[in-house]
Amino acid sequence: MPIDPLKSAINRAYQFCEDQQSALDEGRITEEEWFDIHCQFFTGKYLAADNPRSQSGHGGDEAAYRYTRGMLIEAIDRSGRLLDVGCANGLLIEKLHEWLTGSGLDVEVHGLDISDRLLELAKKRLPHWRDRFHLGNALHWIPTAKFDFVCIAELAYVPEKRERTLLYHLFEHCVAPGGRLILGPSSEERDSREIEGKVRAWGYAPTGYCEKSHQREPALCRRMFWFDKEREAK
Repeated sequence: MPIDPLKSAINRAYQFCEDQQSALDEGRITEEEWFDIHCQFFTGKYLAADNPRSQSGHGGDEAAYRYTRGMLIEAIDRSGRLLDVGCANGLLIEKLHEWLTGSGLDVEVHGLDISDRLLELAKKRLPHWRDRFHLGNALHWIPTAKFDFVCIAELAYVPEKRERTLLYHLFEHCVAPGGRLILGPSSEERDSREIEGKVRAWGYAPTGYCEKSHQREPALCRRMFWFDKEREAK
């Protein structure tokens, strides 16, 4: 099967992901097996990498990482507690802490991942934050205290038919009243509004939006949305 260059630019593992989705849809694997296969595949890929960016799932250099992941700073507008869903080796929360230094904001960063081996790497890299790394499946995990910011790069951490459930679960059970769920930044075809259209159809209208050009593919862009949760009535 020929490689689609745009799909490959959006997700370097798109063929693996499509194959596993087909296997699930056709009943050749169960949902539990889907999660296990994905966890083993990406854990192996990340741990085989030779630098922290690749160990976190990013294929670019330091400048590209800052260009893309730095978009999150646009959505972090106050002090509070932040959770990175799918934190891998913890690089993103480490960088967010670094980028926010001097901003006047006090943001306590946490990470959640389904891979115990990646979390062990995160704890080894950032031993002073050992207690801030949490093991669990984002589809079911419930924190002891909710977060002011919950960041998830994409909804593909779960099977397609479970994406809406994931968004609902994070918004209802992980985001504190008055808090914010941040989706992205991720790559998408510039002329497409598939992600936004999908979440709007589920009843989630973005309250904030950020877009940047893709560094290598002019037909793509980097997009990020966020969704604010109402404060509880006094």
